[in-house]
Amino acid sequence: RFSARKPGGRWRRPGRASERQREERRGGGRGAGTRGDRPRRGKGKREGTGPAAPPSYSRRGAGGGRSSGWSASSLLRRFQHKMNIIRENKDLACFYTTKHSWRGKYKRVFSVGTHAVTTYNPNTLEVTNQWPYGDICSISPVGKGQGTEFNLTFRKGSGKKSETLKFSTEHRTELLTEALRFRTDFAEGKITGRRYNWYKHHWSDAKKPVVLEVTPGGFDQINPVTNRVLCSYDYRNIEGFVDLSDYQGGFCILYGGFSRLHLFSSEQREEIIKSAIEHAGNYIGISLRIRKEPLEFEQYLNLRFGKYSTDESITSLAEFVVQKISPRHSEPVKRVLAVTETCLVERDPATYNIATLKPLGEVFALVCDSENPQLFTIEFIKGQVRKYSSTERDSLLASLLDGVRASGNRDVCVKMAPTHKGQRWGLLSMPIDEEVESLHLRFLAAPPNGNFADAVFRFNANISYSGVLHAVTQDGLFS
Repeated sequence: RFSARKPGGRWRRPGRASERQREERRGGGRGAGTRGDRPRRGKGKREGTGPAAPPSYSRRGAGGGRSSGWSASSLLRRFQHKMNIIRENKDLACFYTTKHSWRGKYKRVFSVGTHAVTTYNPNTLEVTNQWPYGDICSISPVGKGQGTEFNLTFRKGSGKKSETLKFSTEHRTELLTEALRFRTDFAEGKITGRRYNWYKHHWSDAKKPVVLEVTPGGFDQINPVTNRVLCSYDYRNIEGFVDLSDYQGGFCILYGGFSRLHLFSSEQREEIIKSAIEHAGNYIGISLRIRKEPLEFEQYLNLRFGKYSTDESITSLAEFVVQKISPRHSEPVKRVLAVTETCLVERDPATYNIATLKPLGEVFALVCDSENPQLFTIEFIKGQVRKYSSTERDSLLASLLDGVRASGNRDVCVKMAPTHKGQRWGLLSMPIDEEVESLHLRFLAAPPNGNFADAVFRFNANISYSGVLHAVTQDGLFS
């Protein structure tokens, strides 16, 4: 414990005064300002005085004024060390959420990363919590049907006790879908789906065997040789199911928001559809249904591209020969990339059959490779990425850019670096909130981490190419 303070600012521990010192203090001996005025170190309390002063955890400067004992940065480092922050974790998808706590409701950036789930303070970008996937027990929607709230349950320490936190966001379906991609790394009850051997009606009109797994987030198409996921049909993008009356075990998945039909067949059709509907309701919080009236195979052939099955949507205005680079194929595959009035169509050069079709309104950005002059990537608002190589890259991108903007999509642009989705606080398919936009404008003026380049990248990832959408006159920026 500390008592009197030395004039120079040094604190001394109180001790028992000697007879000589007491006499000197009563008037004899050394004068003022000498060692006799200073208490010595020793045991016990000073005689004739009250108890010693309690210890102080503040520091005094040279002028005697109080200052904080720990700086904000040192406290943050101690906090991060205590939490064991995973440095190699990279944010893959971030959402602007509200945390429901005993302290009230406050905003947090909820990140799904490569190794953990992390929450950030949106004003400072400081890590407030992080849970490795090995500590997460479950993440699930609150209540039945559409809603905004979800629970995150995780283990506390090395014991068996667990704790549940509640969050809410308008993008609950998308957040849960992204988090459940790491379900096999969860601590308790590792969620693994059941696999089925199916047949898929291929774009070449062939019937090909496939392995599909019904998971909490959607259907995963598995490569049976490498056991890797080739593609996923997320429940969030599924509009429903419809049976085929004249196709044995056949049913279609209506997908993509424009009723694109994917035809599968299996002897366990009813079991598969029932399992998918249950998983979508329990883990994602959405309701999927089977259409009452079945289709015929001829109707499927005429409506397989949904509302873009018309001649206007599939008739080419410009065509380019490209090499498609895809995880489905070990080597690049030759394709004809065509731009129509409303779609980007991929055709097989040998048969001229349509392999894939994407609406031009779903194009998010065109990315040129900075090293390879023939390589480019097309990013879509629902997260898909398509990579191609072409000797006519610049002409192709110019035609595609004109077509996309003519279709009404003004927010597309050509970039030299891919979009860092982990820096965007929401979906690519819709504008960010006004509060998020205002925060990123402030980050330009005062970067929270002191890195202006990082603030610029974050601004570009969140603000549409056409510009800011909300009035920010109170900030005095872009007004």
